[in-house]
Amino acid sequence: MRAVAWTVGLAWLLAAAFASAQDNGIARIDALPQVASADIAALRAAQAEAVPAADHPRLARGNGWWRVQPVAGSGERLLLIYHPYSARLTVLAPPDYVPVVRSIFDRDLDRRFSRRALAFPLSTAPAYADAPLFVHVEGARYPLQVAVRDTAGHIADDLDHLRLISIVLGALGGISLVVLVFWLLLRERIYLLYSVTMALQMLYLLCAYGEAYALPGIRVLARFGVHGIWVIATLCTVAASFFLLHLAELRRYAPRLSRALVWTGGYISLALLVPLLLPWPADKDWFPAAGNVVLLAANVFALSALFVAWRGGERRAGYALLAWVPLVSLSTARVVQLGAGAPLTPAVEYGLPLVLAAASILLVLVLADRMLAVRRERDHAQRDADRDALTGIWNRQGIERRLSSLLGTAHGMPEGLSVLFIDLDHFKQINDSHGHAVGDACLRAFAQAVNAALPYAAEPGRLGGEEFLLLLPGRGEADAGHAAELLRRTIERDCAVVDGLPVGLTASIGVASFRQGDTVQALITRADSAMYAAKRAGRNRVVAAG
Repeated sequence: MRAVAWTVGLAWLLAAAFASAQDNGIARIDALPQVASADIAALRAAQAEAVPAADHPRLARGNGWWRVQPVAGSGERLLLIYHPYSARLTVLAPPDYVPVVRSIFDRDLDRRFSRRALAFPLSTAPAYADAPLFVHVEGARYPLQVAVRDTAGHIADDLDHLRLISIVLGALGGISLVVLVFWLLLRERIYLLYSVTMALQMLYLLCAYGEAYALPGIRVLARFGVHGIWVIATLCTVAASFFLLHLAELRRYAPRLSRALVWTGGYISLALLVPLLLPWPADKDWFPAAGNVVLLAANVFALSALFVAWRGGERRAGYALLAWVPLVSLSTARVVQLGAGAPLTPAVEYGLPLVLAAASILLVLVLADRMLAVRRERDHAQRDADRDALTGIWNRQGIERRLSSLLGTAHGMPEGLSVLFIDLDHFKQINDSHGHAVGDACLRAFAQAVNAALPYAAEPGRLGGEEFLLLLPGRGEADAGHAAELLRRTIERDCAVVDGLPVGLTASIGVASFRQGDTVQALITRADSAMYAAKRAGRNRVVAAG
C-alpha cells in the first residue's frame, strides 16, 4: 500500500511540475464560422464573425476553424497542439499562410519532438510576433490543448516527458520479457497472461503518446489510425480480465462475479471488435462510447470479484486490489475527463503510466508468491508421497530414493556409509494376540525408539509390514555395529510395554557397509541376509554382513 501511495504522490508532484512549467503563450482563441476551404482570404473575411472561446481562452473546443492569437514573443517558437490522437490538424501561419496538415500517425514528423503534441514552427520575424494563426480541427473527439512556446523550452520539457515514459516502458517491457521466459520454461498459463497483459499495456502507452508510429517495426500501426488504438485498448481489457481471473482464483471464490467478468471483459469486448475491424458499418463513431461502457463494467466486476475473494481468504486477491484500484481510478479519471470535454491534466497523463509501472511490479511479486505457494504444495505432496502414513518415517519408495542419493556421493566419503535392516521379532504373534491396533502402536513405538537412540545420525524407513531400513551416512562398519547395538537395547527397553500391554518387542538387525560398486539392491540384500542370520541365531541381536 505504501509503495502505491508513494507512486501516486510522485505522479502528482511530477504533474504539478509539468503544469507549472507550462506557459501557453496565447492571448485568445476565437471560433470561426464554417469555411469552405483553407483559403487565407476567406479565413480573414470570417474573422468578422469570430466567437471567443467560451470556457477558456487557451483551449479549442471541438472541430472546425479557429483563430489563435499568440502573445507577442521573440526567437524560435512553436504552435503546439497536445494529445491530438484521432484529430487531423491544418495550420496556416504567417508569413505565407500556406496550409500545413499533420496528425500523430504521419511518419515524417519532426524528429526533434515527441508525439505527445503536434509542433508547427512559427516565423521568427518580429513583424509576425503576434500575427494570428488559423487552425482547422478535424476528427477530434475531445478538446485539444493549444500553446505557443519557445522551441528550446519545449524540447527541454519533451526530454523530461520521454525520460519518464521510457522508465515506465522499460519496466513494463523488461518484466514482460522475464515473465515470458518463465512461461516458456514452466508452461503455466498465468505467466503468459501476465506477459501478454503488460505487453499490451506497454503498446497502448506507446500508441497513446504517439511514439509507436515513430518506431521501426510497429509504426505499421499508423495505417489503422485511431481504430488501432481502440483495438489495443480492448485487447488490454480482455487480457487483464483473464489474468486476474487466474491470478486470484476468482472462479473459485467469486463464481458469479467471475462469470460476469468473463462476459464483459472477454466475450462482449471481443464481440465489439468484429464490427470495428470489418469495413462495414463505415461509421465507427459508436465504438468509444460502447467500449468505455464495457470497460467500466469489466473493471467494476473485476474489483468486486477481487474484493469478495480477498474477504474469502485469498491473499493474492488483496494484493491485486492494491495494484488495480489506483490503475482503474486513474484510467477512469482519464476517460471521464476526455468524455466530459475537460483537458487532460498532467496528473492523469503522468500518474497513469507511473501507477501502471508500480502495478506491474506488485503483480509480479504476487506471481512470485504464487510460485512459492505452488512449490510448497509440491514439496508437501512429494513429502507425503515418500512418507509412511502410520509411523511418519520414509516409506519404501522414499528410503530407496534417499539411499540411491547417498550412494551417488559415497565414493567420496572416506568415513563410509552403512545400512541396518531391521525386523521386529514375533510381530505376527503380537498382532494375533493383541489386535492390529496394538501392532500399529508397536510400529510407532519402534520409530520413537530410533529417534531416542539415534536422534541425529540415522534416517529410518519402513519397507513394509514390520521390516525397516536404517541409513547411517558417514559411518563405517564398526560405528554402524555400535549404533545397531545401541538401537537394539533401546527397543528392548522402551518397547517392552506398549499401550499398557506387555508385548516384549525386540528386533533382529543386520548391518551392511558400503563397498565399491554397490547398488541400492546389493547393499539392501547384504543387510537383509545379515538380518536373517540374526534371526537364525536366536533373534534380538545384531549381525554384521560378511
